Parts: sequence; structure tokens; C-alpha cells
Amino acid sequence: MPIYVQSLGIGVIGWSLLATSAALGMFLFEWVWGAMSDRVDRRFLILFSTLAMSVLFPLYTLQFLIPYFLVLQFFSGAIAVVLGPTTRAYVSDESSQKSAGLLASLWWAFFTVGRTIGPLVGAYLAELCSFSCSFYASSVLALILACLVMLTFPKLEKSVNPQEVRSLRSTLHMRSAGFLFLSTVFAFMTVSLVRYFLPLYASEEIKMSTVEVGVLLSATAAAQLAAMPLVGWLSDKFGRRRMVGIGFTSSSVILLFYLVTKTPSQLLLVSVIVSLGLSATTLLLALIPEVTPNTLCGTAVGAYGSFEDLGIIIGPLVFGFVWSTFSPVLIFAVGSLAQLISAIFVLTIKPHRTEG
Repeated sequence: MPIYVQSLGIGVIGWSLLATSAALGMFLFEWVWGAMSDRVDRRFLILFSTLAMSVLFPLYTLQFLIPYFLVLQFFSGAIAVVLGPTTRAYVSDESSQKSAGLLASLWWAFFTVGRTIGPLVGAYLAELCSFSCSFYASSVLALILACLVMLTFPKLEKSVNPQEVRSLRSTLHMRSAGFLFLSTVFAFMTVSLVRYFLPLYASEEIKMSTVEVGVLLSATAAAQLAAMPLVGWLSDKFGRRRMVGIGFTSSSVILLFYLVTKTPSQLLLVSVIVSLGLSATTLLLALIPEVTPNTLCGTAVGAYGSFEDLGIIIGPLVFGFVWSTFSPVLIFAVGSLAQLISAIFVLTIKPHRTEG
């Protein structure tokens, strides 16, 4: 998407607004979908999301809709975000306290498989055919996913009573839960930096081609994919907060290396190392059972997801402002600071349940 909108003549500020619009849709609706997933069959929520996205993807190819991309981005974010709380709630349903870190990391790992393959395939389709082919291919994949969900996902129906809802609301005001959610906001500001601005930086400042940018994004996703199961397993053995603190602090330092990166190979190396540190972001999900009630799994995950989305809303606005007002390279210094703040908040958490 960053390279596509750039090809349409939309600048960095325009892309920042588009990314923020999608994140706003995610932020406003993720907790809604999470709460609904505790009340209805989650498969139908996922089916709704995948079918709707299969319709939305081709709309990005229509030239007369370019002025309405902000609206498309909002609806795309609001609808695609269904997959977050519903699938993660499935994972949490199957998790024990001793395996929560590993299973949360595996969820992210399989999510990252798509992020590893997607940019590379999408870039080649855009290079060989057109950007439109990438959107059409995404539409087909969404339809395939809809079929897989209905054929393979178990039926899980839950009900919620008012007493449990009040319990969740009181938990959200607990100090440790507050620190976790604040950490999530700053962590996902950094995620938005890598997700939305690294492709632009690689293209405009390092002069990498569309395919090279696709390879860069796939390599960073592959690095996270390799690290996630190991990080999850280690967190179950030695403590999740400790592993998050180590990962976030190290990635905060490595982000500063972007300030002296000049060549495509250097950018690739730094990005891969940063991604290894950012793999600890997966453990924030595993910390939820330590600061929230056992009940209302989908609602709690949805609330947590809204704080993820808040970070992705704030991030593009901050990084777009720094890019256009000061210097593109300074976005990585700001990202480094955000990651360090996130690490501090995580290490301040005192969970009311013992880590696995």
C-alpha cells in the first residue's frame, strides 16, 4: 500500500492520513468485535470479515475512488480487525498459564507467515502485471480463507452476564493493566514505523526498487517468524515481562543504527535485527491473563487490541510529522524512544497472577 499510493502521486503526509484512517477503524471496532465474539459463533464473524474484504480489495483499483481512499481505509480497518480478537480468543481458549507465551507466539508466527509471503508475492505481481493484480489476488485469498474457516474452525458460543462485564471494567482500571495497555500503545507506534514507513524510507531515501522493498519486508517478517516460537518458549520458562524487556530494549538500541544506514544491504541487515527484537511484541498478548480476569476472553483481547490500534493511529501521525518537518531519518530516533518507553512500562507491571 505505501508504494501503491506513492505511485498514485500521494505523498508522505497523505499516506500518514490513510494509515491513520485504517487504524482508527480498527481502534473503534476491535473491542466491539471482541465483545461480540463472546456472545455469538466466532466463525460467522470471521466469515463476515473475509467476505467483506474480498469486496473491498478490488475497490482500491478504481481510479474514481481515489478521493475516497480515506473512507475505504476506515472500513478496511474496521472490517479486517475482526480477525484479531476472534482468532486470538480461540488461541486463549486453548491456552494454559504454562503455555500462554508459546501459543501466543505461535499465533503471531502464523500471522507472520502471511506477512512474509505477502509483500514478496504482491511486489512481483505489481512488477510483472500491475498493482491491480495484487488487490485481485488478495480478494481471492480472502474467499479461500472464508471457506477454510467454515470447514475447519470449531463452533464456540459464549454468553456474558453483567457481573462479568463490571469485573472487566474494574480490571481495566487496575494499575498493572494500565501499564500493559500503555506499553502496548508505545510498542505499536514502533510497529507502525516498520510497517508503514520503512517501505517509504527504503524507496525514497535508499532508492530501492519495488521488488527490493518487497524482499526487505519479507526478510524482516521471516526474521520475526523464526524468532517468535523461541521467544514464546523462553518466556514461559524465564518470565514474559523479562523477555519483553530484553527484546524492547535491544530493538530500541538497534533502531538508532538506521541513523547511519546508507546502502540497501545495510538497511536489510538493520531491519532484520530490529525485527528480531520486535518479536517480543507477541508476548504482550500473553500478559493479558496476568492482569485481566479469566472470563470474557474475547472482550479482554478486543480491549487490548484497541490499544494496539491506538498506537497505530498515533504512530503514523507522529512519524509523518517528523518526516516532513525535520528529517526522514529522525523517525527512527523517535521510534527508538517509543520502544524504550514501552519497555519501561512492561517492567513496571506487577501481575496479580504468577507467570508460567
